[in-house]
Amino acid sequence: MHELHCTWVPGTIDIVRLKVSGRTIELTSTRLARIFGAQALNDLYLKGRTILKANPQQVALLA
Repeated sequence: MHELHCTWVPGTIDIVRLKVSGRTIELTSTRLARIFGAQALNDLYLKGRTILKANPQQVALLA
């Protein structure tokens, strides 16, 4: 299991920045919801950041 630290990219309304294993990945919130489910965005919308648990298959989909 990997931990993904997620935050919004400043100045955007739908781009999420993920930090996992020393890498930084940016993707749309729509794509994030497709990979992890819509509930993955709840804390992101409420707090501006969240930590997601991801299995290796989900991490592979982020690339």
